[in-house]
Amino acid sequence: MAARKLALSFDDKRARIAALAGQPPALATAELRKYLGDRTAYLVGAAAEVAHELELRDLVPDLAAAFERLLVDGATHDKGCVAKARILEALLAFDAEVPSVYLAGVRYLQTEPGFPKGIDTAAAVRGLSAHGLVQLDHPAALLELAPLLVDPEPLARTEAARALGRSGLEAAGALLHLKALAGDTEPDALQAIYEGLLRLLPNRYLKVVAAAARGEGAGAEAAVLALGESRLRDALPFLRDALAAAEAPRARQSVLMAIALHRSDEASELLLAMLEKAPEAHAVAAIIALALHRHDPRLAERARKAVEARGSSRMAGAFREQFG
Repeated sequence: MAARKLALSFDDKRARIAALAGQPPALATAELRKYLGDRTAYLVGAAAEVAHELELRDLVPDLAAAFERLLVDGATHDKGCVAKARILEALLAFDAEVPSVYLAGVRYLQTEPGFPKGIDTAAAVRGLSAHGLVQLDHPAALLELAPLLVDPEPLARTEAARALGRSGLEAAGALLHLKALAGDTEPDALQAIYEGLLRLLPNRYLKVVAAAARGEGAGAEAAVLALGESRLRDALPFLRDALAAAEAPRARQSVLMAIALHRSDEASELLLAMLEKAPEAHAVAAIIALALHRHDPRLAERARKAVEARGSSRMAGAFREQFG
């Protein structure tokens, strides 16, 4: 009697999935399809990650089926929702038309043991699914994403705001504006809200975000950074005003980083001028902001010359640390 073939161990399977990342896509597809059907969520997630890396769009049906299977008793079979998140990342990268997956994901909760109460580990699943509905231009996208703006988990709120900001829908601006007025305790969520407003309807909401930037604390910092990220020409005067009004070092640094994020010639000239004329502490803060452009040889050289001309050891040390 022929010897029965031994089943692969978990470590053998994990090693094989990793090895498939270096194989031709046609060869990897069949094996990855098998692993996407494995009972172990870790291996399913690893297979999804390799499918994503190899751009194996033929595996979309298998990825969708694996996701729906992992929704059942997920707290037992996919702790932390790691595999489900990897599947969603692959589906989003493939522009997969799987509305049933995203609708299920945007509503999904997974409570796992914690102290003093259970922990919902599905925030990333809801957030990624929100992007999926927007990516599909699903007719119910706004209806499904609106509740996520008040989700108990900061990550879900943040990703919902980012998805709405990228939707291109004017009605999404109304949702984000309402959320901005209601406020949020998470700086990343606030920044995503303000960025979305500036992306969707800049003429309408630029002054709204600029007003928030004149406030205090994390909300003002989020608004300032959103103004910089917007790269809107009309945002730069507001950033100049915010810089003039900033008294605390942290507030000043945030405004300078926002100016660097603006990436316009005018913004760069403003930072370079600070190296030449601003008080030493302010100039050091400008160096830190300019380091965002350390890989621009022309800008880096101009900054180096400005620092050398000042003859400040403190500025020279900051330049070496930031620009290498």
